Amino acid sequence: MSQFTVFENVEIIHLPVVRVWELLTDWGSANLWMPQVTYMEATEDPPRVGTVLDYQSAKFTRQFIIHQLVEHTALVLHTADDSDSLSYRFDLSPKGADTQVILQVTIIDPDLSVSDCEQLAAQVRAVDAPMLSQLKSYAQLAP
Repeated sequence: MSQFTVFENVEIIHLPVVRVWELLTDWGSANLWMPQVTYMEATEDPPRVGTVLDYQSAKFTRQFIIHQLVEHTALVLHTADDSDSLSYRFDLSPKGADTQVILQVTIIDPDLSVSDCEQLAAQVRAVDAPMLSQLKSYAQLAP
């Protein structure tokens, strides 16, 4: 599988891993920290690899597919588009009483030229680069 890295961000969230995981996988609250998402719902509960997450973004209904799920450790979501899909990888690890979260966004199996990948990456960065800092803000204020 070829990949084109869009960006990678790291945040320390001042909550235990278990709580950060709960908030990360609370699909109904994704609109509180995911840019452009107004609604999200899993097609099955509990979710597992292959579960579809339907979400609303602006005027469009879209989907993520859970590609990897290791409870309290890793979550990988792929967009459901057939070509030029995006991968959002969240890795969680304890840092004392806190949680380090790494978000890596890549374009997977790009059927694009390098310049087209760079253009798409710039668009994705413009929208999604604040995602992890928004998760941190949301998590630290959540009840």
